[in-house]
Amino acid sequence: MSTSTIFHRVAFIIGGGSNVGMHVAQKLKTEGYRVAFGSRNPDIATLEQKELFPVSVDASNPESIKSAFDLVRTNLGEPSIVVHNVGIHFQPPVRNDPFSVSSDTFAKSCNIQLALFVAVQETLASFRSDKSTTPKVFIGTGNGLPFLKNMPPFFLALASQKATMYTMMDYASRAYAPEGFRFHYATLVGPDGGLPNLDPSAEVGFYNSGPAHAKAFWNLISADVAKSWDYRFTYAGEPLMT
Repeated sequence: MSTSTIFHRVAFIIGGGSNVGMHVAQKLKTEGYRVAFGSRNPDIATLEQKELFPVSVDASNPESIKSAFDLVRTNLGEPSIVVHNVGIHFQPPVRNDPFSVSSDTFAKSCNIQLALFVAVQETLASFRSDKSTTPKVFIGTGNGLPFLKNMPPFFLALASQKATMYTMMDYASRAYAPEGFRFHYATLVGPDGGLPNLDPSAEVGFYNSGPAHAKAFWNLISADVAKSWDYRFTYAGEPLMT
C-alpha cells in the first residue's frame, strides 16, 4: 500500500489473538476503521483475506513497539484507537510459591510493562499528530488481579503486569483528559464482579468472550461522554452494575 493512500480512521491492536483481538478488530472494521492487527507471528494471508493489516510486533520489546507504530503510520496513518491486549502468565515451577519464578523469567514480565509504557508514549504522539475529530482512545485489556483480594499466588507475574497497566490508565486518563484523549482499563468480570470463568470448556467465560469485549470496547470508543477509566463489563458486554 502506498503512503499516498491514507485512511483517517485507523485502529491498532497490539496482541491480536483469535478471541479478544480478532473480535475487536472485526467490530472496528465494520465501524469503518482500517485495522492494523499486531502479533508476534501474524498469519499474513489470513489477515489480508479478512481485510486487516498484519503487523509483526513483540509486545515485550519496546523497540519492536516503536517499529510497529511506524509501520502503521506509514501504511495506514496515525492510529486514533489503540487496543493493548497483552498479558502473559508465567506459571511458577512450584505452583503456590510465587517467588520460585526465576529472576530472568520475571524480567520478561517486567519487559511487558516497559513496552506498555512505550506503547502509551507512541499512542500520545499519534493522537497529537492526528488533527481529525475522530475519538482518540487507548484501551488496555484488563483483568481483576489488581483490585480483587486473595487471588492465587501463582498469578504474581501476571498481576504485576496488570497492576502496572491499571496504574498507567488511571494516571493517563487524568493527565490527558484536557486534550480529549481517553484511556481505559477494561475488564471482563463474572456475575459477582470477580474473575470470569477461566475454564476453556465453559459455555460462557473468558475463553469465548471475544464478542463481549468487542461490544464493551466499542461502547467506550463511541460514547459521547468518556466513561470511567476503570471499566468493568459482563459476559453480555454491558457495564457491570454496582
